[in-house]
Amino acid sequence: MVTLRNHNIILDAEFIKKLHPKVIYELGKICPENQIRFQEIYSKRERSLRFAFICLFFFPGTHYAFLGRWQLQIMYWLTFGGALIWWVIDMFRLPALLKESNHYEQKKILFEINSINVFHTSQLLNKPSLNKAKVA
Repeated sequence: MVTLRNHNIILDAEFIKKLHPKVIYELGKICPENQIRFQEIYSKRERSLRFAFICLFFFPGTHYAFLGRWQLQIMYWLTFGGALIWWVIDMFRLPALLKESNHYEQKKILFEINSINVFHTSQLLNKPSLNKAKVA
């Protein structure tokens, strides 16, 4: 368990190293069950650097699709990889692109979890209490 200024995170320290600092801060605000749900979802959606390099070397241009950047993939193909200049540059840029893509995914999952919680909370607030005495 990691403690961050009155926020308790029950997730593994190795897993936390992968996360963006703002995501870590927001995770500390949610309940332990949702933290575990976040970890399960992110573990399935996380993109790996190894697979991104496989896409870059063996299927040029598909690394952009793998990262969810379809517009860049189309531009890459139309310009034949910028006359192969993009291909060389992307060998060095790929780790940063992957990190940015994973951070976006983390924020997206956190938003989904928070949206679900707000929805359930609003449903609970609208339910009439069973303990209220009936007024005749």
